[in-house]
Amino acid sequence: MRSIDFPKHQERKRNTLDNFVFSTRVRIARNLESIKFPLMLSEKEKNDINEQLSKLIAKLPVDVQVETLDDMPREKLLIYQSNHIITNEFIRSGRVLAYDINGNWVILLNEDDHIRIIAVEEGYNVKNMYNRISSILVQLEDEIDFAFDEKYGYLTASAMNFGTGLRLSVLVNLYGLAAEKNIENFIESANKTGYSVTNITSSASDSPLFYIYNFFSIGISEEDMLNEFEIFIQKLNELEMESRRSYFSRQDELEISMEEIMELGKKDRIDWNNLIYYISLIDALNKRHITADNINRIRNLVFQGTDEYLQYKIMAETNDIPKVRLKLLKKYISNLKYKYRST
Repeated sequence: MRSIDFPKHQERKRNTLDNFVFSTRVRIARNLESIKFPLMLSEKEKNDINEQLSKLIAKLPVDVQVETLDDMPREKLLIYQSNHIITNEFIRSGRVLAYDINGNWVILLNEDDHIRIIAVEEGYNVKNMYNRISSILVQLEDEIDFAFDEKYGYLTASAMNFGTGLRLSVLVNLYGLAAEKNIENFIESANKTGYSVTNITSSASDSPLFYIYNFFSIGISEEDMLNEFEIFIQKLNELEMESRRSYFSRQDELEISMEEIMELGKKDRIDWNNLIYYISLIDALNKRHITADNINRIRNLVFQGTDEYLQYKIMAETNDIPKVRLKLLKKYISNLKYKYRST
């Protein structure tokens, strides 16, 4: 079964925000000129659009794989869904998925919009990711016309995506803000400036990991969106690092946190929500109080430690998943170097 692990690892020059951002997701939505949005289309109309667009995508000067949901193994679909590539709406309404076999982008046809192209990478690489996927749309636009209005920009099924159709999203660890009880204040402030902050879990005990993305894409250019988003994330990084310094400067809090990590050795299983907590704790302590040489492998367990990934990619038995999950975490933290005193 051919599949791609997301977030994608790219060999590139490091960005200072790589130390803060777990992963970045960039998505652009487009619709065909004079064609109803997918929600209003009949199945025959959807199939006609799928066929037309699939042929155009297959002609792109890259190695492209085009698949239908009907032909996709269930396990592959669930892995992509857990990694935020395939959405619930796409499973309900879409049929065709296309991707560059190197994992540089994925296109969903007839989800909420006729075309949604997505890239997901480790760390922070938002401008290069945008340039990569927008270049694909430019090539498609040589063959077809996209719905565009002089006043509103590119037209999309949701008014929130009018304008550029661009959605920028990062997954970040806000352990310090959470520990210092400042999360609610931050979320309120972010909402006022046009950004949404959503916890990665849906449980009652929320984790310190949050997705942050832009609300609107109208009335602003793509370049300005990219620049403003980066400035926002840089300021958040500074705020979070200051919160971590404040929290872990209290010796009792630091010692409790260290003990929590060490006590992992006594456990024999762990659920996904607890895995998220330990990943966020290790990440928050990294470089100042501990050293984790393979921090990206630890971070990627957020995605590769899900039930779906372990069952269908690692082929773990259902009852063994909590044990396999903990085994992977222990493997990646086995070489942690500890610094016990606050600095």
